[in-house]
Amino acid sequence: MRIVVKIGSALISRGCSINYNWIGDKIKEISALMKAGHEVVLVSSGSVAAGMEVRNVKVRPKDTVELQLLSGQGQVKLMEFYRNWFRDESIFVAQILVTHHNFATSKEKQSVHNIIEAYLKRGILPIMNENDLVNKEELDYERLFTDNDILSSLIAKEMEADLLLMLTDVDGLYDGNPKKDKSAKLIELVEKIDDSVKDMATPETNSLGLGGMISKVTAAETCTKAGIDTIVASGHKNLTEIINGLVPRTLFKA
Repeated sequence: MRIVVKIGSALISRGCSINYNWIGDKIKEISALMKAGHEVVLVSSGSVAAGMEVRNVKVRPKDTVELQLLSGQGQVKLMEFYRNWFRDESIFVAQILVTHHNFATSKEKQSVHNIIEAYLKRGILPIMNENDLVNKEELDYERLFTDNDILSSLIAKEMEADLLLMLTDVDGLYDGNPKKDKSAKLIELVEKIDDSVKDMATPETNSLGLGGMISKVTAAETCTKAGIDTIVASGHKNLTEIINGLVPRTLFKA
């Protein structure tokens, strides 16, 4: 099975630093999937948070250039960590940074497809992120490319993945905001994404992220229309258990 796994800022960061213990657990789980014969593409946020850690910055700046500088420094630190920990699992990794321009034409999309496909055939894990250094629109919140939720759905579609798995800090899509409404109920299965489903998605997000649940529903809509099952689940649960439906999650059926 070909799986695109997306890790969001709400999980990978602890305020102004990276949650290395959590990432270490996910690395072992991703490695287990690969060793079981699955092909995995990892879409990882966290470069700005890692840069804040490098520079000892306690509050996320608003200045675009400063965010770009933090992202550049943080991406190096983040990839170094991924490389070293996956190496311990005998897995090689490759970094692929893209912008919305890489999905603007058929030629550009084919180029991305070919690169990822080549890595997968070699058993190498592609780790993808948006290139904040040149894609300043994302940092400016102009939303031309939106965020890594949308990026992960575009990658899943181009790579004809079997599953897009988006990890977040809640168990999935609720009929309300579970962080504010204790009576909100988890929607475990969505067979059709319509206005009623979109109305349940909250646009709220954490201070280091852009997406929120609404962008995950939008990403799921892209994938399900392309015949790809999509799961939104808590990153605090085991990946294999999430995929096999052994823990609470939201499955958007293709």
